[in-house]
Parts: sequence; structure tokens; C-alpha cells
Amino acid sequence: MKNGLTLLIAAVVLLFPLNIRAQDQQAEIDSLVIKMRTAGREWNNYANPLIKIGEPAVPSLIRNAQDTSLSQWNRRIIITTLNNIHSEQWVKPALEILLNENETPEIRNRVIPGLSGIDLSHVKEELWTWFKNVENQFHKSNVANLLLSADTAMAYRAFCELYQTQDGHIQRNALQKLVFLKPQQAGFWYMKAIQGEDWMTANLAMDSLISYSSLNSDRLISAYHLPDVNEEVQWRIVYVLGQRNDSENIAFFCEAMKSESWLVRTESAIALTKQNKEMVLKQMESMQNDSSEIVKNNANWVTRSFSGKD
Repeated sequence: MKNGLTLLIAAVVLLFPLNIRAQDQQAEIDSLVIKMRTAGREWNNYANPLIKIGEPAVPSLIRNAQDTSLSQWNRRIIITTLNNIHSEQWVKPALEILLNENETPEIRNRVIPGLSGIDLSHVKEELWTWFKNVENQFHKSNVANLLLSADTAMAYRAFCELYQTQDGHIQRNALQKLVFLKPQQAGFWYMKAIQGEDWMTANLAMDSLISYSSLNSDRLISAYHLPDVNEEVQWRIVYVLGQRNDSENIAFFCEAMKSESWLVRTESAIALTKQNKEMVLKQMESMQNDSSEIVKNNANWVTRSFSGKD
């Protein structure tokens, strides 16, 4: 009996400080969350300590994230704080907000980072409906990224749509995801992108084609000769083939060096300086006798560039 009483007293003595610390922590959480409800630009002063606290702060933050009486700003910063903690407790409430048509698109979009990396296959149809209905293209792109962990076929359809209808960062991201989802079709998408109008997407395609193991140079050269191709696209093609350093393309570079476009012929001359010296110099002999002064000058420049090279 005496031993049992001793153990009970010891347990109380040990648990009492833990209980006090838990109460103190909850008081700190409540204080910080109350401040988040009315915070302005200084909101990180309250969010960062809550993120550091982590899981114990999540329930209180969730209750406030769901409070529609709060301003849009304050709900957004509370949701952002929850996203940064990235707790499993947040997944179900975040999905409820995302799929609630009564919520504003801005609030629905705000919860998306908190759902990244979560298996969302059970709500794939709802996500697809949200993707089709949302008008803001950045929100649309964010939902497409969520579809990656819901249904890859739906994700592919979503990124196809974004690639066809958007430009800039959204189209570039769509290209990356399309190639990720179907790497066997990478060549098709890179070829399409290099001939497109958006420079960001085209630059990604150029960088990718330079190291692409399955590149068909003849397809690029055929694209160069298309009737309506512009000089920027032609320059991209010359640049890509020039970086791959394949001597089989020397004849093509010599032809491109006769282009009316300064951009294309200059890039072609640079490409020739990276090829087999003997093969290039043999071609330059005839080009130095060309009737065009521009062609002769470029041929002379290429020849001089080999001076001192082994």
C-alpha cells in the first residue's frame, strides 16, 4: 500500500509540470491566434512562432481558418500558416474549403499548397470539376498540379489544356508536367514548343532538346524549312543543333549561314566553329568564293576562328 501511494505521488509530481507546460503552450497559441485574427502586415510575427510550435497549434488555427466572419486577408494568412505546418489534421478541412463553392476562389486557391503531396484520388472528380469551372488561370494551374496526386490521366488533360491556352510561366509549367507524365512523348512536345511564340516555353524546349537522347535532327531541319517559319524559330533550331556538336549537320549550318537573317547566319557561323575542323574548312573554301559579300565575310570569320586550333 505504501509503495503504491509512493508511485502515485511520484506520478503526480512528474505530470504536474507537464500539465503546466501544456497549459502555458496553449495560452501562447491562443494569444498568437487571436492576434492573427486582426493582424496586418506584421502577421509573420505571429505566424512564425505558431509554425515553430507545429501540431499543437493546428486545431485552433483550423477553427479560425473556417471562420467566415473573418476578413479575407486574415483567413488567408491563417490558411498560409496552416499550409506551412503541413499537418495531416489540416487535410480534411482544407479539402472542405477547396471544394466549397460558397467560398471565394481566392480562399479556395489558398489551401492548395497544404494539400500538395497528399493522395487525393478520392476527390478526383470534384477536383476536375473545380479545374473546369475556375476562371483565374493561376488558380487553374494550381488545381492541375493537385490533379497529379489524384488522377494522372486527368492531370494530363488539364496540362494539355493549359499548354494550348496559356503562355509564360503557366505554359512552361504545363510543358514540364506533360513531359513528366508521358516521357515517351517528350520529343513531340519539345518540337511543338520550340516552334511556339512564347519565349519562356521555347527556351525550356531548347535546353531540353540539347541533351535529349532521342532527338531526330532531320525533324528539326525540316521544321527550319517550313514555309511560314520565322527567323526566331530558325535561330532556335540552329542553336540547338550547334550545341549538340554533330558533324553531320555541317551542310545544314553552311546553308543557314546564307540566310537573310543576321541572327540565323551569325548563329550558324558560331555553330560551325564547334565542328570538325577539316570538314568545316573544306566547306569554307567554296563559300569564300560566294557572290554574297556577307557569306564570304562569314566564311572568312569561321576560317580565322580555327587559327591556332589543333
